[in-house]
Parts: sequence; C-alpha cells; structure tokens
Amino acid sequence: MAEETDDLSAPHRPGDDWRCRDDGREWPCQIFRQRMRLLYPDDPIRLAAFMRHFRDKAAPALPELTARQVEARFIGWINQPPTRHLRAV
Repeated sequence: MAEETDDLSAPHRPGDDWRCRDDGREWPCQIFRQRMRLLYPDDPIRLAAFMRHFRDKAAPALPELTARQVEARFIGWINQPPTRHLRAV
C-alpha cells in the first residue's frame, strides 16, 4: 500500500510548471504513471484519490487547460490500459 504524500523526491516528479523535471514532458509523465500503477496495482480508486490531490494543486497553475483537460491529464489515465513505448533498434 502506497503512502499518500506529496513528497515526490524520487525521479519523475513535477516542476513548478507541472512538467516532469527529468524528461520535460507533461506531468504525470509516463514513467511516473507506471510507478503509480505498480504501487496501486489493484486499487484504482485509491490511486485516483492520490492523484486528485495533485490535480487540485496543479489546476490553478495550468489556466490554459479546461477543467476537463486537467481531469484527463491527472486522473483520466488511471483506468486506461498502460501504453508501451517501443524503441527503434
């Protein structure tokens, strides 16, 4: 069971602009999402509660996004199957 905290000292945490400090992508980035799926493998409701905390903190800092877009970014991915990225060989 994951501890619910906003201490994201581990890699792939958000910057002040809600972009990943490690890969520069919109946060929560793919790697962070994968980490959360591992921490909450059978509890999407608890994961959604955890991510709502970040959604609520981020929304005022993202005025260019609609409420629906913020919801999709922070919560919408939870019930979707994980995506796999293939690397070119």
